[in-house]
Amino acid sequence: MKNNFVFFIFSPFIGLVQAIKHYKESWAKNSVWLFVIFYGYTMYRPEIMDSSRYVTKLQELYAAPVNWDNFVANFYSEDTGTVDIYQPLVTYLLSLFTANGNVLFAVFGILFGFFYSRNIWLLLSLSKNQKMTMTMTAILVSFCCVIGFWNLNGVRMWTAAHMFFYGAFLLLVNGNRKGIIIAALTVLVHFSFILPLGILLFFYFVKVPWRILYFFFISSFFISSLNIESVRSRLESIAPDFLLPRVKTYTSDEYVETISDLNATGNWYITYYSISINWYIMILFTIIYFSKGKFSSYNKSFSNLFGFSLLFLSIGNITSLLPSGSRYLLVAQLFATALLYFYYVVYDDREYKKWVTLFSPLLLFFIIVSIRMSFDTISLMTILTNPVLATIIDLPIPLIDLIK
Repeated sequence: MKNNFVFFIFSPFIGLVQAIKHYKESWAKNSVWLFVIFYGYTMYRPEIMDSSRYVTKLQELYAAPVNWDNFVANFYSEDTGTVDIYQPLVTYLLSLFTANGNVLFAVFGILFGFFYSRNIWLLLSLSKNQKMTMTMTAILVSFCCVIGFWNLNGVRMWTAAHMFFYGAFLLLVNGNRKGIIIAALTVLVHFSFILPLGILLFFYFVKVPWRILYFFFISSFFISSLNIESVRSRLESIAPDFLLPRVKTYTSDEYVETISDLNATGNWYITYYSISINWYIMILFTIIYFSKGKFSSYNKSFSNLFGFSLLFLSIGNITSLLPSGSRYLLVAQLFATALLYFYYVVYDDREYKKWVTLFSPLLLFFIIVSIRMSFDTISLMTILTNPVLATIIDLPIPLIDLIK
């Protein structure tokens, strides 16, 4: 703990680098946690991002306080459409003391950074007795990049994502049933995690053969379109009244058009980096599936994680055809990359390792583009300052400005 404190006060970024170098030390994961909190305090928040909207709301509440009863009345109301508790509650409580957006996102970084760092070390625990190779490092880094710490900008969805992974991993791999509780709490962070939670409960209580799950996965991979109107009608028929405003918003023709326009104006590598990781996962999952005869049996932990990943990826492939539905696929890719790492370090499948190496360019492309995207919100203050200087200097210049 002493190392954590020294690195954090002197330079959280150096603390992160040292944590990576000395990942087997007990203090390492907490240095990553502290860095994410500091990143939240120093991140660049452009006006077009969700983070700017949350800071504006904090400032509005600070300038015009709302009493507790009126604030609570907004939850699950048809008029306001407020169906998430975590972000509004944290914003409201902090508005009683400050209007500082840096403080708001530092506090958001506490929960996000905790689960982000713990999830990384859940995977490292699988290979604690092995020497880290370049290939193992690449797969682990890809896991870190699927929903990187720079996704704190979308605090509700991506905090819930790492919480859900942590809870589901505890349940499926470690056999710890408290994971169900942690996974269930994600609904309070982002209402849309009703779907992943439902998938988890279905998989846990209904045993579906690998063959069915695999062919469902392959079929979903090649689906090219969905009838948005029929999906909208179905969701509106089953959604409770307080969720209807959100359902209508996310499936409206205007929203579909907006998302399509944004995708059309994006850089080519933004489109292809997500395709590259998807193909990488599909190819290696196929290798694993057809390699099952090489071993007399897989352990229960691996079987659970592989089966759930197949199911979740299948649903994610389908929902990615809906506006904003690709977010589920990102969460599924957390489990998929964790599974690839699991298989690599636990089972000595030389054929699999050859395929991992052969298609490594897809993975490297994904990692490079992910890191490039992080430069939009990682600031020079994040890299060069510390908590003392950051309270004096408030000039968050994004790293991307050094490249352009």
